[in-house]
Amino acid sequence: MKILFIWPNKDIFGFKPIGLSILSGIAKSLGWETRLFDTTEIDLGFIDNRESGQQAKFFKPVDLSAYDMTKKKVDLREAFLKVLQEFQPDALGFSARSDEGIIAGELSKIAKTAFPSLPIIWGGKSPTIDPEQVLTEFHADFACVAEGLGAFREWLIHFGDSLKWRNIPNIWWKDEEGVHKNPIAPLISDLDGLPYADWDIFDKRHFIKLFDGKAYVGGDHMLNWGCPYHCTYCINHFFHDLYDNNYFMRRYSIPRIIKELKYLKEKHDLEFLRFHDEDFLMRPLENLRELSEEYSKEIGLPFVIETNPKSVTREKVALLKQMNCVSASVAIESGDPQVRKNLLTRVDTEEDVTRAFPLFHEFGIRTSSFNLLAIPYESRDKYMRTVELNRSAKVQYPSIGFFFPFEGTELRRISIEGGFFDPNDHERTYRHDRPALKFTDLSEQELIEMRNVFVLYVKLPKSLWPFIRRSEQLDQCGNTLRLELLDFYDHTVWSNDGFYRGEENPQELRQRLEALYPAGSQ
Repeated sequence: MKILFIWPNKDIFGFKPIGLSILSGIAKSLGWETRLFDTTEIDLGFIDNRESGQQAKFFKPVDLSAYDMTKKKVDLREAFLKVLQEFQPDALGFSARSDEGIIAGELSKIAKTAFPSLPIIWGGKSPTIDPEQVLTEFHADFACVAEGLGAFREWLIHFGDSLKWRNIPNIWWKDEEGVHKNPIAPLISDLDGLPYADWDIFDKRHFIKLFDGKAYVGGDHMLNWGCPYHCTYCINHFFHDLYDNNYFMRRYSIPRIIKELKYLKEKHDLEFLRFHDEDFLMRPLENLRELSEEYSKEIGLPFVIETNPKSVTREKVALLKQMNCVSASVAIESGDPQVRKNLLTRVDTEEDVTRAFPLFHEFGIRTSSFNLLAIPYESRDKYMRTVELNRSAKVQYPSIGFFFPFEGTELRRISIEGGFFDPNDHERTYRHDRPALKFTDLSEQELIEMRNVFVLYVKLPKSLWPFIRRSEQLDQCGNTLRLELLDFYDHTVWSNDGFYRGEENPQELRQRLEALYPAGSQ
C-alpha cells in the first residue's frame, strides 16, 4: 500500500515538520510506502521571508547559490498530477496549517477530480479548526480533528474497512448523507511509543539550516509537546478548549529521545539541530540536568531553542551551555504592559524579560526576540514601548513580524469584531511582507517601514532616532538617510556580534545626516 503526503508549504526551504515526519514513520511501521508532494520550490506568489528578513536586518545573509533554493514558476496542477500518475498512491494525506488551507484545497480538488475514488484524509490545524469546511469545500473524505497520531494509525490499519473507518475517534467523515462526527480521544501520553521521525521523504534542501551567516546540515525535533499558556494569538488556547482543559504537557523520556537523536545525527550527517518546543525550558531542573548530561555525551551538536522569559533561570541556562546550545529565541511580542497582560494574555512580566536575556548573554548564548507588529489597537506609542523593552533587555538580535489572525485564536475574533480584519478579504492572505490588519491612523506603508527600521531603533543610539524616523519616508532624503544608517549599523552592530559597543563615535555620521535632514538635530 502507498500513501502520498501533501505539504502545501508556501515558505522557504529549511524546515521539516515534526508531525508530518512522525506520520510518515507511522505509515512505514505498518508496511506502507510513503512519498511527499511538497510545494516549497513552487512560486505561489508569496514573498520570501528570508529575503525580507535580511533586508530588515533580522538575520545575516547567506550565499545559498550552491543549493538552488529559488522558487520556480510551475503549473501546480500539472506538477501534482505528474506525481499522482507516477506514484499511483492508494491514499492521500494532507497536512495543512490554517493559512495553507486554500492551497491544500486546490490540490485536493485536483486529486478528487482526476481520481474520484482515491481516499483523501486531512490532518493538521486546518481540519482541526474547521473540519466541515475541509470535508464540504476542500473535497476531503476524512478530516482528523485534534492530534492525529493514534487516529491516523487506526485509519491505516483499517484501510478500506468502511465500518471501522467510521468509528475512529478524532476522525470526521462524509458521505451522501452529510458530515459524520466522532468524539475526541484523550491525548497520547506515552511519546516513547512513537516511531522515529522519518526525514527520508523530504527534499535535501530542507536540511539546510541558516545560522549566524552560515549554512549547516540541520534537523528539526520537539522534545516537549504542548503549552499550558492561553495567549490570544496562539492556537493552543483553542486546543485547551477542545480537550476540555486536559491539554497537558508531554515529553519523551530522556533515554528514548537520545537514541532517536543519535540515530538521526548519524543517518543524515547532521551538524546542527533546531528544537521547536513551545518552551524548551518548561521542564523540571532535574530533568534538564539529566538531558544535558546525556545530550552532551551522546549528541553534542550545536542547537537553538525557543523559550518563555518566565522559564529562564541561571541554573537552566548553565545546563543549556553545557549541552552546546548556541542560541535562544525568546518571545517579547509587545513592550506595552497593558497589551501584554490584557490583550495578549502573556504570563511573563517586563521584569522576566529584562532578566532573561542578560542571563543568556552571561553564558555566551546568542539571543533573538520575537515581537508582533500591527496587532489590534496598534499605535506608534505602543510600537516604541516595544522598542524600549527590547533595548532594556539588551536583546542581541531583535526581530518583529506582522501579526496574522489565525483561525481558532481569540485575537482573530477581536480583530474581526474591532473592524481591523475582514476574513473574506482573500487579498490579505497571510504574508510576511505586509500587515494583515487595517488601521485608521497607521497606513500599510507606514507599518511596513516601521518593521523595516525596528532593529535600528533598538540597536542604535537614541540620538539617531530622529533620523531613523525620517528614513521611514520613501523619498530621496529618506532613502539616503536609510542607507547611511544601515551602513553604520553594519559596522557597529553586525561586526560586533549584534551589540552596539559605542566604539565608533556617531558624530561624523550625525554631521552627514544633519546635512541631509537639519531638523533631525533639533
